[in-house]
Amino acid sequence: MAAVAVLLAVGSSVLGLLHDDSAAAITPPKASLTRTSATPPAGSTSASSTSPSARPTSASSASAGASTSSVPDRGDGTLKPVLVPGADSTGAGRQVTYALEVEGGLSIDTGEVGATVGRVLRDPRGWQRQDKIRFVQVTPQQRASGVRPDVVISLVSPDKVDQMCAPLDTGGLWSCANKDHAVLSYRRWVEATPSYQGRVEPYRTYQINHEVGHELGHPHAQCPGAGQVAPVMLQQSMGLGGCKANAFPTVSKG
Repeated sequence: MAAVAVLLAVGSSVLGLLHDDSAAAITPPKASLTRTSATPPAGSTSASSTSPSARPTSASSASAGASTSSVPDRGDGTLKPVLVPGADSTGAGRQVTYALEVEGGLSIDTGEVGATVGRVLRDPRGWQRQDKIRFVQVTPQQRASGVRPDVVISLVSPDKVDQMCAPLDTGGLWSCANKDHAVLSYRRWVEATPSYQGRVEPYRTYQINHEVGHELGHPHAQCPGAGQVAPVMLQQSMGLGGCKANAFPTVSKG
């Protein structure tokens, strides 16, 4: 599955742009994947142009460096496949294969991470219903035998996020979708963002759905109006623009 990325063509070069909580992905340019986006300042959902002379960096990443956080800047650098418990989704819909991996050395319960990812992907408010797809896991054993998933969900340290999102500057804060990987920042996983008022569980749901949404082909969205529910593809980590925080692709109208 081709990686879905947010790209900005500047002359003959391609610059990556910050997603939301996320740094937007960089992939070899393909006409069918090219989208134009820009990095809003922290707390804003409005777009702004990016100068070719500087790599995009969020305002909050410049003011809230890694040293101010209790989250370690780096793990051990190894990506360890993690089994997601529970049965694969069945029924109609296009199959999308996925796998989960967690960087070593983060002092995290990988079983809990796997359970969270499984719950989010299978939730009836998630992408399966929205996109009429079904997620099927590529297990660690299958990956070891050479099976390649469509999407790899990677929970990694700020330092590793910077590496996996390169040439994007994530500032040790942002996640990204890049080269078939939904790369999740462990710092955000632990601390969430002000827009979620530190509520980590709903934020983790949003973090997974937003980055996987990019890998499924969804671009950024805007807040439709003050007081309304935010689209999951809104850059909610940088601000809600008057909308209410929302972690799911499918929003109940009730």
